[in-house]
Amino acid sequence: MADFPPAGVSGGPAPDGPNGGAPVSASRLWFFAVLLVIGMFSLEFGSAFAAMAMDSASAGVVVTLRMGIAGLILMILLRPRVRGLAGSDWAWLAGLAATMGLMNLFFYLSIDRIPLGAAVTFELVGPLILAAVRARTPRSVLFTALAFGGVVMLGWSGLRDLTATGVACALIAGAFWAGYILTTEGTGRRFSGQTGLALALTIGGISLAPIGLFTAPSAFLDPWVLGLGLVVAVMSSIIPYGIDMAALRVLPAGLFATLTALAPATAAIAGVAILGQHLSPLSWVGLVVVVAAAGMALRESAVTA
Repeated sequence: MADFPPAGVSGGPAPDGPNGGAPVSASRLWFFAVLLVIGMFSLEFGSAFAAMAMDSASAGVVVTLRMGIAGLILMILLRPRVRGLAGSDWAWLAGLAATMGLMNLFFYLSIDRIPLGAAVTFELVGPLILAAVRARTPRSVLFTALAFGGVVMLGWSGLRDLTATGVACALIAGAFWAGYILTTEGTGRRFSGQTGLALALTIGGISLAPIGLFTAPSAFLDPWVLGLGLVVAVMSSIIPYGIDMAALRVLPAGLFATLTALAPATAAIAGVAILGQHLSPLSWVGLVVVVAAAGMALRESAVTA
């Protein structure tokens, strides 16, 4: 995953923008884009284990274990200092913890009510709106629209048997996903390495614990659920969120948000390669459109950087 420099905080905000406001080379943009795809594959595998855990536990328990165990591991590895943190530092940490926790909680609630493909499609509305708002050129807006069109084609077969509650949960998750991108960007400017992530995950795990305890308290004593929680914490939080934190120090938030459209594409590829699933012709077209839109957005960002 991303590097783990010595624990510590920046002592204040860095200059606005990714990479401290310095120009970013095309090679670095592509490098971090590839890292993001690796993180997405890790997240997809972790999601499979999360689904297994939800057969024996509530969504609240799974999110609590995911964030709490991940935070504990990073706190042990990094031993971040909390003395001397300013109020604004704690505000960023609280914002990141809240957006991470609620994004995952509402997404798990949505896939309990509507098909996964539909949930991902509606959830991506949030980050892709952010991508359009942060777009630097009209072409960037076009690439964002193309990416969303590809996502719709990928998830078209799941756009049935919908419930209003499931769709609402997915849209709320998407709003928190956009907030997660912004708070990760801001936290990454204030904290060195992954210390901000360690603290935010710990705060989120502690804050969500009452929900898990209220909905399925016995699950916290189930070795099977705890083991799955450990796997989910590493594969769905430490690896992808660590990569996100590093990437958002380099990539513009708008470009990062556009690249989130690759998430369902990586899920589709994993399903074909690992599970032997078959994609419809429309899904294959959507996959090509998403990858092409992401590539064009990267190229555009490299040109305008």
